[in-house]
Amino acid sequence: MIERETWAEVILDYRSLPFDGVEREIDVRIPTTQMALAIIGPRRVGKTYLMRQIIEKLRSEGIPEENIAYVNLEDPRLVGTSLEDLMVLLEVLREMGGEKLHLFLDEVQVVDGWERFVRYLLDTGNRVFVSGSSSKLLSKEIATQLRGRSIAVHVFPFSFGEFLRARGFAPKRYLSSAKKAELRRLLLEYLEWGGYPEVVLNPHLRIEILKGILDLTIYRDIVERWEVRNLSALRLLLKILARSSHLTLTKAYSTMKSLGVSIGKGTLADYLEYLSDAFILHRLPPYVRSYKKAELLGFKPYLVDNGLLRITGVKDKGRLLENLVMVELLRRGFEPGEDLFYVPGDGWEVDFLAGDELIQVSYEIHTLNRERELKALLNATKRVDAERLTVVTFAGKESVELNGRRIDVVPLQDWLLR
Repeated sequence: MIERETWAEVILDYRSLPFDGVEREIDVRIPTTQMALAIIGPRRVGKTYLMRQIIEKLRSEGIPEENIAYVNLEDPRLVGTSLEDLMVLLEVLREMGGEKLHLFLDEVQVVDGWERFVRYLLDTGNRVFVSGSSSKLLSKEIATQLRGRSIAVHVFPFSFGEFLRARGFAPKRYLSSAKKAELRRLLLEYLEWGGYPEVVLNPHLRIEILKGILDLTIYRDIVERWEVRNLSALRLLLKILARSSHLTLTKAYSTMKSLGVSIGKGTLADYLEYLSDAFILHRLPPYVRSYKKAELLGFKPYLVDNGLLRITGVKDKGRLLENLVMVELLRRGFEPGEDLFYVPGDGWEVDFLAGDELIQVSYEIHTLNRERELKALLNATKRVDAERLTVVTFAGKESVELNGRRIDVVPLQDWLLR
């Protein structure tokens, strides 16, 4: 049983914490109806920080302090919290002057029956914000548990704009030669090591931090949750995904078998789902009408952050660039299989169809690959109705007219910051 004085202490302690850090570029629209806001995403990307950012926004809008409360349910003072204890929390908040509450419940999954408490709060006119990450209840499942009573906000590692702010660099339209060189250096670092906040803020420890994040996700969110016994197969699968441009279940199975790893196809399919549920893996399907053809073509695998690619041994800048573009498209709200695909063709391929834009990714555009990359975009327009044709490259900028269509070659930094 959590004492009333303990609840009051926890509430007041969190209210007095200073707020500083890198403001997230995440569009948070708070529901005005009886729906919770579920903040979901992989481990260590800043879901708690986003809660604090929303709290500061509410304060700036004039919401009284007594109507806002943040509670981290993994606080050691709250060990063993029950559904009954949460009702006591509500009573304490009322005693402290709270009326229409804005209650932030972090690591909500540690309390059995938490979803009933959240639904009660919503039904009685309060606003609720929930988040969590654990092997007991994955971040993605938090929204599912509320059965249509929540809106999900997805959190990813830092965008390039957030990365630059964390490093104290303000991008401007006009830069000196020294500032241009610094921006290019930062862009290359972001390309190679990604945007996990702790990695960005502690570059001297990035390998150790990234290994820790990966181990935490694999061991706690997958191994413990699903009782995975073949850990070596799971780790090998992750390396195969990181180094593959395209993959099918059959191909992954054959690769693992050729390496002497014994695993069934069904188990392998389960492992792919586990990695996806933990937000580590994102699978991009082909834009084709036939389900059978889609299965034959397979998916293009991407990891949630380039830093994870690096610690699995990927150094190819073309692969890193394409992965970075994919994650940025996810950050912008595109959904694989809904409005985000790759477009396969006969001897050609376009990397992304994002809404009404076709995007080809190439680290460099030069005489050897220029015609191939541009023609692939034109070929794809015969299959899809695209308004914009774009080539994203690390450097280089131009507009090309080809067969009556304009193709914009855009440098990575401009595309990321647009």
